[in-house]
Amino acid sequence: MRLALRHTKGAGFTLLPVILAMSLIAAIAFLLNRDNGVNARMIANRSDLDRARYAAEAGLQAVNFVIQGPGMGCAGGYPTSGTVTNFFGATYSAYASRANLTGNNAPITLYSTGSYNGASVTLTRNTVYVYQSPKIIIVRPGDTGQPAGYDTYVRINTEANYGSLPALRLYTNNYQSLLKFDLSAFLPGGRAIPWYGVDPPSTPAKLQPGAKLSLYMSNPGAAGSSGSMNAQLITQFWVAGTGIGGSSPNGATWKTYDGISTDTWPSPGVGYAPVPVASIPYTVAVGWYDWDLTNATAAWLSGVYPNNGIWLVDSVLPVQTIGDTYFVSSDGTTLDPNNKPARPTLTLNTLLPCGATAPPSASGTPATTTTVTVITTKDTFFFCCSDVNEGGYYALSVWGGANNNNRSLVQFDLTSIPTTNSATGAPTQIVNAMMRLYSYIDNTNTSQTNLAKTITAYRVTQLWDEGTRSGNGLNNGATWNCAQYVKNSCIFWTNPGGTYEATSGVTGTDDSGNPLPINFSVGWVKWDVTQLMKDWFANAQDSSKGFPNKGVLIRINTADNLSFVSRENTQYDASFRAQLIVTYQ
Repeated sequence: MRLALRHTKGAGFTLLPVILAMSLIAAIAFLLNRDNGVNARMIANRSDLDRARYAAEAGLQAVNFVIQGPGMGCAGGYPTSGTVTNFFGATYSAYASRANLTGNNAPITLYSTGSYNGASVTLTRNTVYVYQSPKIIIVRPGDTGQPAGYDTYVRINTEANYGSLPALRLYTNNYQSLLKFDLSAFLPGGRAIPWYGVDPPSTPAKLQPGAKLSLYMSNPGAAGSSGSMNAQLITQFWVAGTGIGGSSPNGATWKTYDGISTDTWPSPGVGYAPVPVASIPYTVAVGWYDWDLTNATAAWLSGVYPNNGIWLVDSVLPVQTIGDTYFVSSDGTTLDPNNKPARPTLTLNTLLPCGATAPPSASGTPATTTTVTVITTKDTFFFCCSDVNEGGYYALSVWGGANNNNRSLVQFDLTSIPTTNSATGAPTQIVNAMMRLYSYIDNTNTSQTNLAKTITAYRVTQLWDEGTRSGNGLNNGATWNCAQYVKNSCIFWTNPGGTYEATSGVTGTDDSGNPLPINFSVGWVKWDVTQLMKDWFANAQDSSKGFPNKGVLIRINTADNLSFVSRENTQYDASFRAQLIVTYQ
């Protein structure tokens, strides 16, 4: 009997694990089936959203095609809605944000909603321009209505500027050239696009570049010269300058981007991107040479990359060399065989937004220029480190001393210069600008007169008041610490001694353009402030560009104490006051 009981007990315990295991397997199977169902539904929902998104994207493309088409374009009447009820089983509804763009170049917004199986996705595309028919526009500095030229060349291991010479040069291990075209007349939204056509007329029709740089080789290198001529994007701001060689450069040199010893390229002679944007083979022949700058110009016009221009670099293999080659610069007067100006030319095939006026296209007619002399309407000086206003004093003073203690402020009223050319309607272009101050006395002790003088003008970046005091009375204008006084309360300079842009400095010369003599005391000092003036005027034309005109701060680097005629000086007539001589077109 006990044997039977023992046997029954053993069988029951053997069966229990089997039952538990089968229960666990059933539970896992249930959970897996449930998860598979959830996952399937999630995948289906995701697929529905993806198909709805595809439909919405198609709607954006469709409505953009309609508004850019010849039946719509700049004529307006844009669709308020457009619906496709069966886009491979999905639907979309798309529309433009405005009904009419005639006479307005502002971008619009597109909307599109795609739907599929209950899922819905809405997409938006902002800053969409509607375009006019393509226009070919030629930019050639020096023609009527065209911008001023901006080019120079640099000589390897030489600190000289050549911005006023009529040539650009390329010579292996000797010369490289820099040039830039002012494209500010093109409103935002403009595009450079390739086109199918014939250029020049004697060639078969083919795809032409959207932007083409053309340089005229007036003097090829020696026979046997070979290699490539690379157009490289310049990566930073630079100054073309007005030099013809010699010392005291006022523009780009081999080491510097503006002639100032501290303002250097990333490395000597290398201020450009490493990969060329265009390259053509060198040939020993007089004539035009073209580089395809479509991608570069498209980036400049769209604002994707700043327009710092092109650096022309030779590229040669070990057995090659490019001899001393001359191209006509923007200062040149050479004509090509067709009696057309041989100056640097940028030919663009552009799409301009609706309502935008095309900039003038070069015609070959020399630009007319106007020169005006603007007399200062605001000047003063102050000294370290006392809060005394000298706005009513008869002199402007600069004195180096231990702390560069005397500094002067000068500002000119530019409203007499029109913002547009009355003959062409094109925006006014600044050609050059020269600031002059008359030094009528040197107050320095005799022991200091043997020091070389460097007098530098900087762009002021903070508003200031002239004031009317002469070292006494309640201050009402700029002092060492205060830029302005409002209700007798000082508004401090951000930096005591005047807030200015240190990298904008321009060195003064004598009236002949030579460095100031060691014993200089009486006579005109002048500064080439062309770039400062261009920045001020660009801001006057469009407040989003350039820099506001807040004048210049002038300081000297030696212990000399020079006094310039201020606008309050009655000993000298108005012709001796600070002047800004501006040439524009």
